[in-house]
Amino acid sequence: MEADVVFHGGRIYPTADPQRVYRALAVIGGRVRALGHTLSDIQNIGPRTQIVDLKGHTVLPGFHDAHCHVLLFGLGLLQVDLRSATSIAQIVQAIADQVKKTPKGQWIRAWGYNDTKLVERRHPTRADLDPVSKDHPVFLAHISGHMCVVNSKALQLAGITAQTPNPPGGVIERDAHGQPTGLLKEAAGELVKRILPPYTLTETKEALAAANARFVREGITAVADAWAGWIAPQEFRAYQEASSEGLLQVRVTLMPDIESLPVKDGRLDFAWGWHTGFGSDRLRLGAVKIFLDGSLIGRTAYLSEPYASDPTTCGLLVKSEERIYEQVRLVHEAGWQVAMHAIGDRAIEVGLNAIERVMGQEAWRFRPRLEHCGVVRPDLLPRLRAVNPIIVTQPHFVWELGESFRWALGERRLPWVYPFRTLWNSGLTIAFSSDRPVVEGAPLRGIEAAICHHFTPAETLSLSDALRAYTQVAAYANFWERDVGTLEEGRWADFVVLEEDPFAVPSHMLSQIPICMTVIGGEVTYERL
Repeated sequence: MEADVVFHGGRIYPTADPQRVYRALAVIGGRVRALGHTLSDIQNIGPRTQIVDLKGHTVLPGFHDAHCHVLLFGLGLLQVDLRSATSIAQIVQAIADQVKKTPKGQWIRAWGYNDTKLVERRHPTRADLDPVSKDHPVFLAHISGHMCVVNSKALQLAGITAQTPNPPGGVIERDAHGQPTGLLKEAAGELVKRILPPYTLTETKEALAAANARFVREGITAVADAWAGWIAPQEFRAYQEASSEGLLQVRVTLMPDIESLPVKDGRLDFAWGWHTGFGSDRLRLGAVKIFLDGSLIGRTAYLSEPYASDPTTCGLLVKSEERIYEQVRLVHEAGWQVAMHAIGDRAIEVGLNAIERVMGQEAWRFRPRLEHCGVVRPDLLPRLRAVNPIIVTQPHFVWELGESFRWALGERRLPWVYPFRTLWNSGLTIAFSSDRPVVEGAPLRGIEAAICHHFTPAETLSLSDALRAYTQVAAYANFWERDVGTLEEGRWADFVVLEEDPFAVPSHMLSQIPICMTVIGGEVTYERL
């Protein structure tokens, strides 16, 4: 068969193995059909074959972000961005600027503030926001996604007063007089989120297109939206239309939030029994996401010992252990893969308890996922090895949030935090991801973090292992390993072209390698001008 396109003239790594290098790659029908050491090795070149000169650049399998928040990230790109704020005054000024452009009564939405990076080392409050926003309800999303701050107008609209009780799994922060400060943790944020104006179908598709543009610019060819089905009323429709219209080019795995799935007669009742794997080669259903705890930087991740930065709390489970077990049972029995958000060591224990109780000794066959797996006490390792879940974790956390972790946990527990090398050497299955928009999501930054920037040097990985975790293992985590993750013959021709060879540059320069091209299904989706 005649090749549609042949890429040649560069270093082509079909896997993360630096010893396997080719110079030419042929694509037929969007899939890799041949690899060669020279252009003459490709037998499929015909008169209509397009020949693309790689100009000495390097090809790697496309990066696969196994856990991010696609729609949330895209919406953030279209909202007030507070990620660079270093003081509450800067946050207030950003809101004041937006108020000037927004009609009275309409909501102001902003995202990305991080209290641990503010000079005040505290959250904003309604008292900070009210002077510039008396006529506008304001909603500020924390960088972790696990809390928010609102002004008095928003509290009034949501009916939150001093008498409002904390909802199960959430906390309404209060001042010394018992009045809400505006900070809402975990489930308490839903009291306001439920009255926010819903995003329209058009807004949702625009957000997906904005996210896609960033993904392909960074060499990302596949992503998993690890909290799907709760942000917009027609979210899945928006995904389907954006994909079919070419607005969303990357391959997407949707991980529905368990709380958005109806239960009827003791079973999940979702779309006539659809479950993990349903969909197309561009858009498909993945695991069901179950939250167990919160975040380390928000001090809501569930620990076995109190936080060093706040000895009055160990964090919290966002639901009871029995409820978690029941949700894992429902998901598993309905044919879905299970993915549990578990950051604190106690939350990891609770997750392991549920997996063992529901799936038994052969749990690994069903590929249960532990998302983040942030604080791993040494005594948890034997149980992790016995269950062998897929650990989907985020190397860039240690680079961008490391000092916040140190402050929250203290020095003694720091070696337990995101111990990549310990987990990898234990034979566990480790997939990398970004959790974007919580931190910057460019894969090369995450890979550099994994091999250079861990606060415990013994926990860094080799480049080949980090690349494998961000490609091949990430695909495995989403049941896509037969089609993507490597450039073996028969798999989709999804790859990134780098200006330099990552195996030949200093490790601390990896994140600075320019992306020249991103290819999905043999088609160029991004090319640097």
